[in-house]
Amino acid sequence: MMNNMAMTAAIVFGSATVVLGLALLPRRWRVRAIDIMVVGGIGYLIVSNAGKSRRSAVKPSEFAQAVDLSPIKSLAVQQSGRIKSLDSVARTQMRYASGRHQIAGQEPTFTYLDIMLRPEAYENADVIYVKKQPIRQQIADKLAQVNAIEMSVLDTFVTSGLISPSLLRQPVVTALLDVMEQDVIRTKRPAEEIRGAMARLRPEVLAQFMRVIPPASGKTDDAWHLGDEVWGGAGAAPGLDAALSEKMGQAWSQLRSSWREQNATGVNDAAARLAALVRSVSPTYPETEKLKLENWYFRWNSMTWIWVVYLAAIPPLLMSVIYHWKAARGIGLVLFVAAFGLHTSSLGLRWHISGRIPNSNMFEAITAATWLAGVVAMGLEFAGRRSGMRSLFALGAAVAGMTAMMCNHFMPTTLSSDIENIMPVLHDVWLYIHTNMIILSYGLIAMAAVSALLYLRYRLSGGAATFATAGGAGTLMMASKRGGAGGGFVSAGRTTAGHVLDGATMVLMELSFVTLWTGLVMGAIWADHSWGRPWGWDPKEVFALNTFIVFLVLVHVRFKVKDKGLWTAILAVVGCGVMLFNWIVINFVITGLHSYA
Repeated sequence: MMNNMAMTAAIVFGSATVVLGLALLPRRWRVRAIDIMVVGGIGYLIVSNAGKSRRSAVKPSEFAQAVDLSPIKSLAVQQSGRIKSLDSVARTQMRYASGRHQIAGQEPTFTYLDIMLRPEAYENADVIYVKKQPIRQQIADKLAQVNAIEMSVLDTFVTSGLISPSLLRQPVVTALLDVMEQDVIRTKRPAEEIRGAMARLRPEVLAQFMRVIPPASGKTDDAWHLGDEVWGGAGAAPGLDAALSEKMGQAWSQLRSSWREQNATGVNDAAARLAALVRSVSPTYPETEKLKLENWYFRWNSMTWIWVVYLAAIPPLLMSVIYHWKAARGIGLVLFVAAFGLHTSSLGLRWHISGRIPNSNMFEAITAATWLAGVVAMGLEFAGRRSGMRSLFALGAAVAGMTAMMCNHFMPTTLSSDIENIMPVLHDVWLYIHTNMIILSYGLIAMAAVSALLYLRYRLSGGAATFATAGGAGTLMMASKRGGAGGGFVSAGRTTAGHVLDGATMVLMELSFVTLWTGLVMGAIWADHSWGRPWGWDPKEVFALNTFIVFLVLVHVRFKVKDKGLWTAILAVVGCGVMLFNWIVINFVITGLHSYA
């Protein structure tokens, strides 16, 4: 308790000191100091997260390195109404338990099978990930009361977030979790996640996900059989050849015994035989190449690492905006197009694997929103290639794409990349239109926030209170016809940075205004068709409307206020904040009819 109070006091004192120091600086130095702090803070977060990933890497055991699970990784598994690979299922289950951490440097499929076949080896191993630091500290404080537990173990847990099942089963922790589950707002969900992770690591639970034996009918939509139905001693599964079932049981028995003896040669032989036997059950066994492709997709972290390429595109694009350097623009656009191409490949690959438009959960919505923003950015870059707004749209899309992919990459438990079948209620053409228009508007709002923040930065450094007098689209067309007057922050003729930045913000605001309104109308049509009412005051509906109201206010403010550029930038940032609240709080805190989105 005293440590928390001391930390709070230090943060308050430090923040007050920084604010006072900035206030005493001349305005020019003050702006530069803020720039350095912002860039330094972002750099620190990126480097520290990358460092954590490197520090968590551990060399696996000799047995783990010698085992070849490739024959059974691409076995098909029926789960949640769709066919997945065993490797995909294993990664999903281990992520729910261990987050993005690899246990002992092992591949998730190896750890999955190891826990199922040797559960005693993991009773005291740090395999369960607790996300929130305050929850970790509360658990550690309770465990500190147990004399047999060393403080170094608790310190490691608080730092890494990983803890063993045996420690979580201590009576003091069990009682603490019971208390946490009573607090619905603050601690109920974390407590349930911890208990859910513990339940998922039970061998009998892991075995229930191994629905790997296809029906003898050859129809993949029919119910598949659990492995336990064949090799668990219950006899042959209904409809399967008895001799084939016996052979599969023998192969599994050899795999299990060899695994417990740490005999990699025996495991590899049994795994290859078992995979071949399972595939021989049905002449219409699911396409192996597609399952291998799914394995590759998840093994490469669902291609979320492309945030690094977006990040690389931002500095040259920013230099192009500020200094109007042609070389910087060329480099920035090449990197942006490369990132966008990888983004397109990621989305297309996911579409191919899932067999549907990838926009039915939060991971897919974030990925699709920034991809659609990238499409619009490329179109606007071409249309405005001769105007002072060039590079601004690519910059906004690069920042939005980087942020989205970083969230997907560093928050794999919250933003799960699992591929599931689309809910039946979503099978409606109006919904596809509604969803894509809404997420497109959200991508444009994020882009507009970038140019709006640049405008606020321009004004903070003493820039004139200028604005785009013809609005967004009008300014873009007029500037393009003039052949590029006004290149970024460097004034040329009458055009200043204020005209350029405000014009870019207005272009994006106008587009987001139209697309958001269209999305709301289409959503009402679909809701009337699907739920029998066009509007039901669902939380997500309300805050989507609130976001639109912010931009409706912006339109009217644009006509009335004198300092149009400043208020446009402020409301663009506020609108982005409301949009993020809608996506973050409404989806993860408040329950409603749109909770699946």
